[in-house]
Amino acid sequence: MVLKDISRRKTKLLVAVLGVVVASAAMVAVVTTFSAATDSLYEESNNFGANIIVRPEVKTIPLVAGSTSMGSLFTGENYIEESDIPRIHTIMDSSKLSAVAPRLYGVAELGDSSVVIMGVDPDEERKLKSWWKVQGSWISSENTGPTEVMVGSDIATPLGLTEGSLITLRNGNISMDARVAGVIESTGSNEDAYVILPLAASQYLLDREGKVSSLEVRALCNECPVEEISMQIEDKFPGLEARSMSQIVRNELAIVEHTRSSAMAVSIITLLVSTLTVASTMLASVNEKLKEIGIMRAVGASDVQVVSMLFFEGAIIGAVGGVIGFAAGTVASTIAAPLLVQVTPSPMWSILLPVTGMCVFTGMLASILPAKRALGVDPAEVLRSV
Repeated sequence: MVLKDISRRKTKLLVAVLGVVVASAAMVAVVTTFSAATDSLYEESNNFGANIIVRPEVKTIPLVAGSTSMGSLFTGENYIEESDIPRIHTIMDSSKLSAVAPRLYGVAELGDSSVVIMGVDPDEERKLKSWWKVQGSWISSENTGPTEVMVGSDIATPLGLTEGSLITLRNGNISMDARVAGVIESTGSNEDAYVILPLAASQYLLDREGKVSSLEVRALCNECPVEEISMQIEDKFPGLEARSMSQIVRNELAIVEHTRSSAMAVSIITLLVSTLTVASTMLASVNEKLKEIGIMRAVGASDVQVVSMLFFEGAIIGAVGGVIGFAAGTVASTIAAPLLVQVTPSPMWSILLPVTGMCVFTGMLASILPAKRALGVDPAEVLRSV
């Protein structure tokens, strides 16, 4: 009976369905677009490199003679023992560490110039700097020939260095012949002026066997407790400080979250308006069917049967509107997301049932007022007017 009644009044009910479609489509578009934007931001943040820097803790002691300041004295170790590095994988959240890249810094002579040397673990460093564009190839710690190095563009350009160039690095009485494996295209960072070589080679050249200057750590997950991981590292390594570098990502995420919240608020308001639209449409339907409802009650239809009929009608309106709204919202996000947040989202099938269920609930909620109106119909009065 309900389905026949719906088919008979499909034009009027289309308005109610359309209201649900607009509301559900808006919510789906917001959730899909900003979920994709958040995931994209986390993915891009991986290219920022490390989000935790571990280095020896340096304490500053002020020097004062009477009332005169004599400057400050810095105390603390200058290096981290390379043999201690594996201990970082014993912290509680070690499963969240995607890269632990040791670095050793120093200065060496290249021809008539002094250059900054940076020793790295090539495999770990590449995880952090996957976005580097290298003309040539990355260095390898397993190379059996001459030591391989990569040079930044600020060094390669004035010295005319290219892939395959042979150079000699000197530090006091220590010298090392090396071959340029690749030239790093300008990154706008300090590495543009570095000579990068395998950690073991840099330790030999700088006479710092078994030493590293710092560790660059990447904690990889969407909601990593970076500050907590930093504290765990400091607890595991007394005398070292671990600083979180994730403030930029947090700021950008805050902007995304604020925009998403604003858009979701508009969607909820739209849903409330659609609830009123459905209620208005169904109330008009009840007014049109007063005689039918009165006759139904006169021939024995219970209050539960009358209310169930209206609730079922509201549920159908909500279900149809929810499914169509999901499809419309998905299409809308596919069109809008590349323009708004420069991402291409995928359909979020996981929210289809929740959205449809919420729309069904909305339809049934909108049926309460019409149901009260229907229960107020006096069968005797209706029969007298027939």
